Amino acid sequence: MHVTDLPGRSVGDRLKAARKIKGVSQLQLAQRTSFSHSLVKKVEQGSKPPSAAFVAGAARALGIKVATLYGTREQEVLDEPSQQSAGIAELRSALDAYDDPQPEGDALTLAVVEARLDAMSNKVQFLRNTDVLSELPNLLHHLYVLADDSGHAGELARATLHDAYRMSATVAGRFRQGDLAAIASERHIQLAPRTGDPLRVAISDNHRSTRYLQHGDYRAGLRLLDRARQHIGTGAKDRAVAIQLDLRSAILAARAGDTAGADGYLSEARAFVDEFQPPAVPYYGIDASLTNIVVHWCATPVENYNGTEAVRRASTVTVTDPRRPERVGHHHIDMARAWMLHGDRGRTMDELNAARQVAPNVTRHHPSVAETVLALAAAERRTTDSLAGFAQWAGLQL
Repeated sequence: MHVTDLPGRSVGDRLKAARKIKGVSQLQLAQRTSFSHSLVKKVEQGSKPPSAAFVAGAARALGIKVATLYGTREQEVLDEPSQQSAGIAELRSALDAYDDPQPEGDALTLAVVEARLDAMSNKVQFLRNTDVLSELPNLLHHLYVLADDSGHAGELARATLHDAYRMSATVAGRFRQGDLAAIASERHIQLAPRTGDPLRVAISDNHRSTRYLQHGDYRAGLRLLDRARQHIGTGAKDRAVAIQLDLRSAILAARAGDTAGADGYLSEARAFVDEFQPPAVPYYGIDASLTNIVVHWCATPVENYNGTEAVRRASTVTVTDPRRPERVGHHHIDMARAWMLHGDRGRTMDELNAARQVAPNVTRHHPSVAETVLALAAAERRTTDSLAGFAQWAGLQL
């Protein structure tokens, strides 16, 4: 059996199989990571859902990919035929056509392209991903033509293309097209220095840090973001980007086990909002809102299995924001894990249903949701109708 094809319905099952293939004991795995022998045992037994930091650490220790432990492929094939699969194919072709653009329709001015991209960013925010797929590929073709202009006009067009590339990475990721998201990410990272806007280099570095987050290389991710801060000035937009860097740094620090450092980054982000009131969304994909800060503040204790502290923090705030369904959905997903760790299975189920209501697609495909549901099932003496119904909706077999 190849390590890339592990049996089991949960991370715990696949971890146990991978560990045995590699000839590594539970104790040895614990010694190779920053987690306890007890936690390794509980994850394998299914009594405790694994955190993202645990999965990344275990994958690194065993020399396998994070996707392998989650039981997902890096490039999933969408059901055929479908509007989504057609849109993904068109986006893939458009990303490959940067040196041979074939725009459809009359030539578009940069102002028109920017207006359409702005409208699409609202659709991304409200999780209308299929609608974006129908428009984004042709917009890329038009931008390739505009980005070839010289001087300031070319810089402005490349800045807009930078946004379009990052939007492509976001949408590809939501459809679980990891390779496509990686291509789009490489493009915006390489393009950022040619936009005439130093802040775009910092924004690309923030996206680039996702790789370190996914693969458990948290200290390298923090060093990258420290270098990104060299591009931050003192303007309003600069403060907003600084907040975004602080939020990512907080998660990296929390997963590295530095809870004080994580809270320090969150305190700085909150101070920027209180003192300077920067624009919440100065660029596509930047969210310097108080909602986003609060969601991160509640989530960081969960990264260290401190469900009680996460529950305490959540009890002091109200996270509702109709403009940010994905952020609110993630908050409920994090709180479901927190309540599970805290020992209240009823509240865990409540949070899962709240996440489903606010952001159904995000909830259905989030790996943490699957592990929380399976841990709930393992803890229950009998499967409740509510849990069974949720599992069926999420495509999980209990």
